[in-house]
Amino acid sequence: MNDYSDVLQVIGAMLLVSLLVQSANRSNLANTQLLISNEYEVGVTAIAQDIMEESRVLAFDEETVSGFVPVNIPSDFSNIGLDGSENGNNKNTFDDFDDYDGYTGTVTTDLGSFDVEISVYYLDDSYNSTNSKTTLKEMSITISNQYLTENDGTTLKRYTFTTIRSYYAE
Repeated sequence: MNDYSDVLQVIGAMLLVSLLVQSANRSNLANTQLLISNEYEVGVTAIAQDIMEESRVLAFDEETVSGFVPVNIPSDFSNIGLDGSENGNNKNTFDDFDDYDGYTGTVTTDLGSFDVEISVYYLDDSYNSTNSKTTLKEMSITISNQYLTENDGTTLKRYTFTTIRSYYAE
């Protein structure tokens, strides 16, 4: 009987060790997933910052591309969106801030492909979107990636970044 008790103790000890190892592995997996998720989120932020920087070097409005000041500000500003010579699929043709409105595209990095959607709209004095022309415009950049999901594991996380541009800050 003494021989069997030793075997049972060894089996019990092995069971406890395996439970501890399983718990450690589960914790390690969760930490690794968090690190990868954080790396992708840094990538999302970098893409948004790049787009913001690209847009800030452009003119505020189509009417200010030539460097001339419109006579009636803001009523002489153009409508939001593309203004004839721009190609909505090619950001390199954009010549003013609001040309980004309606842009959708894919940015590929070392981490994979990120889907980008951009909206631009005028803002009123209370920073609410408006159809009226004002001296404030807001760009909203939404980025997603197939590997960045909500806690349910299936719903894509959509990261939205905004920047406000003022005509008078130029």
